[in-house]
Amino acid sequence: MSRLCYISRNYKSTGYAGGKARVDIEDILSNMGAVNLGLRRTFYSNKIVDYFRNLAGIIHFMFSARKGDTLLIQYPLKKYFRFVCRWARLRGVRTISVIHDLGSFRRHRLSVKQEINKLSLCDALIVANNGAAEWLRQKGYKNPITELEAFDFLSESRPKEQKTEPVSCLFVGGLKADGNGFLYKLPSKVDVELYGQNAPSELTANVHLHGFGEPDRIIENAPGRYGVIWYGNTLEHDDAGYIGEYIKYCAPHKMSLYIRAEKPVIIWKGAGSAPFIQREGVGIAVDSLVNLDDVLESVSYEQYNEMKRNVRRVAAKLANGGFIRDALARLGVPQVK
Repeated sequence: MSRLCYISRNYKSTGYAGGKARVDIEDILSNMGAVNLGLRRTFYSNKIVDYFRNLAGIIHFMFSARKGDTLLIQYPLKKYFRFVCRWARLRGVRTISVIHDLGSFRRHRLSVKQEINKLSLCDALIVANNGAAEWLRQKGYKNPITELEAFDFLSESRPKEQKTEPVSCLFVGGLKADGNGFLYKLPSKVDVELYGQNAPSELTANVHLHGFGEPDRIIENAPGRYGVIWYGNTLEHDDAGYIGEYIKYCAPHKMSLYIRAEKPVIIWKGAGSAPFIQREGVGIAVDSLVNLDDVLESVSYEQYNEMKRNVRRVAAKLANGGFIRDALARLGVPQVK
């Protein structure tokens, strides 16, 4: 009997988007009846323990894999990706990688050619969006690809009813003025609700700092009528450069958090997730934030409520692991549960 499988690992922390996303995928797979071929998931911050725990999990996988299995790998898999793919092929195991990050973009640790050669060891890929799929095909990846569109977001929390000002936005992430300086340049009519660390000591009257927030608390209580996805120090986005290129090919985890918090999303029109936001009717895609106050004030009561209805629909799918389930189904993976 064919099995859907994964390799759990030690996580130093889930307090960042990537850690949360990976743990959620493991839990969704487990709920689907998938088999963990590694060791039980643990949370040790010690680097030595982390190294040996993950190594032991890979060794356990070597003796647990069976011919006919389908193995979902969360990429990047530090140190072991090539080995796992090659060993799986020797054992007659099909490999599918869900892409969280591409090393040739963010950290430039690999050339594009090196990354494509590495990913080509895998039998299929699940990528963020159509932009990422097309980029990989253009660069030479030839195996099947499907699109995730949004990272599922598990949480028992539910948003509480809130009364908010008509023009108010939520932002979760790094708050440094030299990293996300756009936050402190938004029109003064827009109230900005910030969750994160390293904000400047002096804030303008329309900027409200809430400190670091656990995702469950943000889902339940975060103020703001919209969630903002933007990067950089200006209210304009440039197609070129690292930021302009990277956001064309990623599915920001904060997008899923905002939707789970029932906040329609404001996103750059050139971002890879913008077509998803527009198609699902869960937010607004804009060229610039310069006139954000005018844009938001032009949204009617009926239009906003329609976005909220769509957000609740998509949030229910995110809460049930629906996006990774659908991606696996498109690749012909049997769903046990």
